[in-house]
Amino acid sequence: MKKANTILILLMMSFSSMALSYTNSSAQETADKNTQDTLEQYVGEYILEETGMIIEIYTKTNDTKLFLFVDGQPEYELISTGKHKFSFKISDEYKIEFKNPENGVFKELVATQPDGTYTAIRNGEVKIDDLTTIDKKLIEREFSGVILVAQSDSIIFSKAYGKKSNQEVNDLNTVFDICSITKQFTAAGIMTLSMQNKVAVTDKISKYFEGVPEDKKNITIHQLLTHSSGLKDGIGDDYDAITEEKFLKKVFRSKLLSPVGEKFNYSNMGYSLLGLIIEKVSGMDYETFLNITFFQPLKMNHTGYIIPDWRHNEVANGFLDGTEAKKPNEENWSDNGPYLNLKGNGGILTRASDLLLWSKAIQDNKVLDEATTAKYLYPHFEFNGMYSHYGYGWGIENNNSENKLVVHGGASDLFASDLWIYPKKGITIIVLSNTQEEYVYSIARKISKFLLAK
Repeated sequence: MKKANTILILLMMSFSSMALSYTNSSAQETADKNTQDTLEQYVGEYILEETGMIIEIYTKTNDTKLFLFVDGQPEYELISTGKHKFSFKISDEYKIEFKNPENGVFKELVATQPDGTYTAIRNGEVKIDDLTTIDKKLIEREFSGVILVAQSDSIIFSKAYGKKSNQEVNDLNTVFDICSITKQFTAAGIMTLSMQNKVAVTDKISKYFEGVPEDKKNITIHQLLTHSSGLKDGIGDDYDAITEEKFLKKVFRSKLLSPVGEKFNYSNMGYSLLGLIIEKVSGMDYETFLNITFFQPLKMNHTGYIIPDWRHNEVANGFLDGTEAKKPNEENWSDNGPYLNLKGNGGILTRASDLLLWSKAIQDNKVLDEATTAKYLYPHFEFNGMYSHYGYGWGIENNNSENKLVVHGGASDLFASDLWIYPKKGITIIVLSNTQEEYVYSIARKISKFLLAK
C-alpha cells in the first residue's frame, strides 16, 4: 500500500479487514426516500485536496443504492442515516455527510471516522477513461502483468507489462498464480459431480469425512461453497507440509466463527475440504480431475499445478517491493502440487488466454449444463462485502440486471488477479499481476466502466 494517500486509505483498510463477515440479512436498507432523483445529487467525484485522493460516489441496482469507491479498494454501500447523511453499511462508525448544495448537486463530502474528520471537494463529473488512457496510466504506474479484454467473442485489448523475472519481461503467454480464482474450478468440479448424481449440495460433510465433531456435523457442501459454514479462513501457511489426516484434525478442532449457515466468513480451508470431496467421490487426485474434466476438453493446456509442462519458463516470479521471489511452483509443494492449506482454494497457475477459454465455456454452457450453470452463478448468499452476494466460487452483482456481473479476485503476498464476466453483455476482463498492489483490483472496474458506458 502506498503511504501518500493515508487518510481515507486507513479508513478503507479498516473496512477491508471487516469485509469478510456478514449476517445473511438485509436489516439495514437504504431509506425509502433515497430514490434515483435524490441520490443523483450526491453522485460525482470528490477530491481530498491535501493528498489528491479521489473519492467516487455513484449509484447501482437501478439507481436505488449509493456507493463509495476509492482507487485500489472495494466499493462500499452507503446507508441513509438522516438528511444528506450516510454511514457505511458495514460499520456505522464511519460516516459521510454531503454539504454545500449548488445547482442540484452537493459540492462537499465530509468523512468522519474515529481518528478525525476530513473534507473532500467535488471535482466535476466522474471521468471515464478509455482503454488508451487506462493503458497509459498503467505504464506510468509500472504495472507488471497481463490484461486481456474480450467482448462479443473478439479480443479488444491484450497487453503484457513489466517483468516476468529479473531476466525476462512478461509476454501474453506468461503464466501467473491466480490464487483464489482457483475456487471457481473447485466449485465447478463439485457441480459436475452433482450433475452426475454423485454428490448433492445438501449433503453434510459427515457423509464424506469420519470424526466430524458435533458443532460441524451439519455443515453442508452448499455452505462450504458459499463461505457460510462458520469455518475460519485457514489453519496454517499456504506452503506448510501437512498430511490429510493432520489437516482434517486441525479443521475439525478449530473453533467456528459463527453458527453454521448464519454468516459469511471467507474460508480457504472450506474449499480445501471441497477439493478432498472431489477426490473421494471421483477417485482421482484433485488436479487430475480438473484436468480431465475441464482443462483438456477446453484446450486449457497451460492451466494446473504440476500437470502442464512448465519447462519452458512461462511461469512468472512474484515480486515483493521490487525484489524477485520464487516462482509459485518452486515453493514447498508435494509431488502432487500444493499441500492442503492451498490445494482446492488457491494456487492454480494459468495464463490470460486460458482464462478467456474458461470464460467463454462457462457462458456457452460447456463447463456445466444450462440448469447447473444457473445454480453455479446464482447469488446464493447475501453479505454486501467484497460483493453483494456470493454464488458457488463467484461473487455476484446485479443479478437481475442486464449488467449482471460474476467476478472473483485472487491475492497472495506476491500475486494479484481479477476475473470479471458480464454474461449478458459477452464481456470478459482478465487482470493478472505478479505483484501484490492494491490498485490492481481497480483496473477491471475502470475497464468495465468504459465498456458499459459505450
